[in-house]
Amino acid sequence: MRSRDEIASAVREIFNKTLKVEPEKLVPGVRLKDDLKLDSLDMIEVVYEVEERFDVQIPEERLKEITTFDQIVDGLCTALEAKGG
Repeated sequence: MRSRDEIASAVREIFNKTLKVEPEKLVPGVRLKDDLKLDSLDMIEVVYEVEERFDVQIPEERLKEITTFDQIVDGLCTALEAKGG
């Protein structure tokens, strides 16, 4: 099982690779739309990459609730726990 820090680091890599967001900008509490100026298409790209990398599904209705970097990491931790690793 991966630690939360390992998962957060992997998500930072995805943001950097997909959207060219510098990892140091992805700190606890950073707001994706307000602080990083990401739009819904950016979010779809990131979620697609997260789903592919971790082999999980993030429900579309859940996407609308995600506003911070922490929420992505926490949701991913929960999804990975639910699937057993």
